Amino acid sequence: MDKRDPTILHVEDDTLLSQLVKTAFDHFGFHGDIITAESVSAAVDVLNEREQKKEPLSLIISDMQLRDGTGLDVIREVKTNPVWRMTPVIVLSNKDNESIINDAYALGASSYIPKVPESKSLLEALANLYQYWLENAKLPRTGSKDLLQEAIERAIGLRTRTSEFYLNLAHATEGVPEEMGFWLNRSLNEGNLANLLAFFRNKLHEKDVPKSTINKLAGMQVKVRDALKKVEMLLQKNPSPRPEMACEWVLELADAMDEEIFAEACGHLFPKSPVATMALKSRAAAHIKELALHILERTEETELRQKAILLLDWSQRLILDN
Repeated sequence: MDKRDPTILHVEDDTLLSQLVKTAFDHFGFHGDIITAESVSAAVDVLNEREQKKEPLSLIISDMQLRDGTGLDVIREVKTNPVWRMTPVIVLSNKDNESIINDAYALGASSYIPKVPESKSLLEALANLYQYWLENAKLPRTGSKDLLQEAIERAIGLRTRTSEFYLNLAHATEGVPEEMGFWLNRSLNEGNLANLLAFFRNKLHEKDVPKSTINKLAGMQVKVRDALKKVEMLLQKNPSPRPEMACEWVLELADAMDEEIFAEACGHLFPKSPVATMALKSRAAAHIKELALHILERTEETELRQKAILLLDWSQRLILDN
């Protein structure tokens, strides 16, 4: 691995265990830094702070059961952020559930290690972890690169994550075929938007766009990410949501988007590929329109209907702009 002293982020709410890991690593000869976070939100704060300061992380170790979420949330935050997505994430957990383990690997975990191994002590398991990941493995160098490309990668990750949210909504409403079909279509549409954004990889760079535009786009993406985290947690707490509740969540996501910033970004994408940009705007317009009409059909609540009408107006402006 890189001979520079590594930095590890350990996400664990059991202070005794986090101290045990640190003591064990020190005993094994570790000369780097271990940053601890006791919750998903604290881990995200660390990631954001180090991203802003362009300070790399070599490895992330996470428990599965945390105070405000799970290790799956940590993996998702890491793997949908272009700055950190190459950073290995190791799950160290007592949760020996096949479904959870499969989900961890599907989201991008590099390894899943039980805290109470069947054939060895925890100290032996930590020694094996240390020997493989911190002595033998070649870890990637992480850190900020081209700011606009990072924003594009982040946008792709957010659309993919939104697609997953809609897919989970479809599973939650499978008892109502019409609702399930609608959310499945939303999931597919978000996947298509992610694919259209992927077309702009390496086609546009930070030197081609004003720094102010990139900063505004990054700011909006933070709001979208926070809104996603909120609705994901709401769905976890309410696994069988009423249609009106789902409408509230969708509007929560819509409120995080900024029409002016979206238009400004599309204006810079257009010269590089007019056809792809027009397809992106057309797909987004149809998506927003269908969401707005669905909400108007499902609720009589004044505030929700007003927000849906504003979405409908935005979709019309996107269509006319094409």
